[in-house]
Amino acid sequence: MRIGIFTDTFTPQINGVTSILEELDRVLSRAGYDVYIFAPAYSRAQRNENGRIFRFPALTAYFHKDSRVVIPYDRRAFAAFPQLDVVYSHTPVSMGLLALRVARRYNLPHVHTYHTLFTEYLHYLPRLIRPTRRMAERISAAFCNRCDAITTPSHAMRAELLKYGVQKPIYVLPFGVDTEPFERPLRTDVRAALGLAPEEFFLLYAGRLGTEKNLHFLLRAFRVLLDRWPGPQPIRLVLAGGGPHRPLFEQYTQELGLTERVLFTGFIPRDDLIDYYRTADLFVFASKTETQGLVLMEAMAAGLPAVAVRAMGVTGIVFDGETGVLVPEDERIFAQTVIELLQDPQRRSQLRSGARCKAHEMSIQHSVAKLIEIFESLKAPVRV
Repeated sequence: MRIGIFTDTFTPQINGVTSILEELDRVLSRAGYDVYIFAPAYSRAQRNENGRIFRFPALTAYFHKDSRVVIPYDRRAFAAFPQLDVVYSHTPVSMGLLALRVARRYNLPHVHTYHTLFTEYLHYLPRLIRPTRRMAERISAAFCNRCDAITTPSHAMRAELLKYGVQKPIYVLPFGVDTEPFERPLRTDVRAALGLAPEEFFLLYAGRLGTEKNLHFLLRAFRVLLDRWPGPQPIRLVLAGGGPHRPLFEQYTQELGLTERVLFTGFIPRDDLIDYYRTADLFVFASKTETQGLVLMEAMAAGLPAVAVRAMGVTGIVFDGETGVLVPEDERIFAQTVIELLQDPQRRSQLRSGARCKAHEMSIQHSVAKLIEIFESLKAPVRV
């Protein structure tokens, strides 16, 4: 089977979708499938690459410098389209629209993975071109209804798409991670690198530093935690990642008097981040806009229990009392839950074991097997 993956984001851009696509490419190729990736070029040199990755000319989105708007023309890619057996898109924007055209032109089944709750990311668009929430929902539904099947990472996201008016089959298919890299020996002494004392508790957040991740809440909860902490050991919160709103969070950290207790690491390469997960005592997560929750999957693969706000996309990954603890969006409850877990090493150990077991059950290999079943169940539809 020859699978064509269409995406508006790929290496060297770093985000959750790119990480998933790299995992999918690796696992599908290892299983004997031919994978073709159609993605934007981030440099002139990439336009001259050969092989099964086809780079399209792209413009930098003026409202978000990390994003690309693809110019959908590439002769080498056009020659590859007739060889495909299935079109698999990961964006409803420029490359997604091209995926619709290719599927229709060559009478191919088209599966789309709906990764992002776009209604929660509208603030990145300038007001002049920003659609209303309802308009974004209608655009999403219109795109999905032109595909043959949709996959989405959670039951809550499936319910959201049904509410939008999506009528095509929707499969709940969370993409886990390849657990093998999380079982290697530690390569980095993370505590030494961060300047943490041996007895110091280490709380970790990993991910994008954007307002949609609800980090203002997380910082307030950490302030409450420190004010209530009864133990002698110090506690440090480490925010691992980059993003457009880092200065905003650094300023808020100062306002809360947390400068000495919160560390901003900037971007950490994934291979190194694995050691952060494996060294930390707890993973703390407050985002309410997740559909995939890849960092939660990675924490689980490392055996790191999570304390997370109960929200869409999180409830399908963090299993309350088994791999972590889900709490309401209340700073006091969040803080108290973390305190209780830090004071209960036996419970943390049980959650670590549960997290590792669940990560294996939800591994990328398991997800890919289900994805292939979806591909093979679709016969080329009759185009009207």
